[in-house]
Amino acid sequence: MDTTTLINLLKSHDWYYHYSDDHSKWINGVQSQRAIYDAMDELGNTDDVKQLYYKYMPKHLFDKIEKSNAIHGETL
Repeated sequence: MDTTTLINLLKSHDWYYHYSDDHSKWINGVQSQRAIYDAMDELGNTDDVKQLYYKYMPKHLFDKIEKSNAIHGETL
């Protein structure tokens, strides 16, 4: 596993799959998310790997996570 593979998974991921009414799209999204998490684990889930994840996440989703973490005194 290399970071190029992770980047390709992140670029092709449907970040909004959980909103889908189409069960097959939801299943595909769950599988895609699992593949991303597995790739991150294989790469050691380092801060650099996490930063790649956040880099490809849509900004408004990132902002929600960042805001939620700030409430608890955590940063990304």
